[in-house]
Amino acid sequence: MKIKLSARILTAALFMMLLIGGLGGRASAAPTAITACGTLSTPNTNYFLTKNLSATGDCLVIAADNVAIDLKGKTITGNGTGSGITDSAFAHPFAIIANGKIRNFENGVNLENSGEAIITNLDSSKNTTDGIFISDCCNTLNSVTTNGNGATGIQIDSDDSSLSNIQANANGAGGILITSCCNTLVGSTVSNNTGKGVEMEGCCSFVSSSKIQKNSDIGVEMTSCCNGVIKSSTSKNGGDGMELIGGDNMVTASKSNGNAGTGVDNPSRWGIISGVQANKNGTDGVDMECLGSVASLTALNNPSANLVQTVVNGPCANVNVNAP
Repeated sequence: MKIKLSARILTAALFMMLLIGGLGGRASAAPTAITACGTLSTPNTNYFLTKNLSATGDCLVIAADNVAIDLKGKTITGNGTGSGITDSAFAHPFAIIANGKIRNFENGVNLENSGEAIITNLDSSKNTTDGIFISDCCNTLNSVTTNGNGATGIQIDSDDSSLSNIQANANGAGGILITSCCNTLVGSTVSNNTGKGVEMEGCCSFVSSSKIQKNSDIGVEMTSCCNGVIKSSTSKNGGDGMELIGGDNMVTASKSNGNAGTGVDNPSRWGIISGVQANKNGTDGVDMECLGSVASLTALNNPSANLVQTVVNGPCANVNVNAP
């Protein structure tokens, strides 16, 4: 399997380690209090909320690079328009947003021309469009909740982001959408969304140790080569449990049960299915193209077929397969 290693995601991780502790280590002499909505225009500054904020339209506008915003457990509430926190369509990388709630804006967080952001311990829910939208690459999201938004819980339109401990549930147009390569989703729950649970476009992304369930469409869709699902479960989704399009994809140590479509659909060659359970799905248990390999598969009680292997470039290798 070909795996793309990117220095940019390592750079973002190092940046997080240097700066996230107390949101400190910046050039400003002391943190700057925020007492009302407005523009944050001083670079290299740590800002913090002193109280809950309300807004008509945008609330906090990031207008400088290297800005940290600590909500201090407070809530920013809108009237259904604007954004709770936004870059106002200008590039201002290396923002940190942490420790609070955003409610009832058009977009909770809208970094429409920025990236290299860190978002941690943030709940951006019940907004009319997206909970979080980020346009550029190399972001770190940890302990983030995006529930009940009108469109997507989290949308990132670039590569090399790391998402962990995410809750993206009951959104109106999908849980998590990432439109480029080389991203990771770890230890997360994505459920009860209208549309797809997790959609990752481009190569070299991974979903690990996550639960994707009860979404109205496909549970996990990965649309290029060299992607993987590891130690995760997809269940009771309205389409396929997992759909991996493109060669060199793998599903390992995972379960895909009770989905309306196929449990695991891997329709391109050189796929790997290892340590997988795919039972009681609406059509097939596992569909795959050969060449490929299957080891330790249990696929039972699927009404169309438990295992479908379409030979294109040669046979698949099968070991310890229980798929009568």
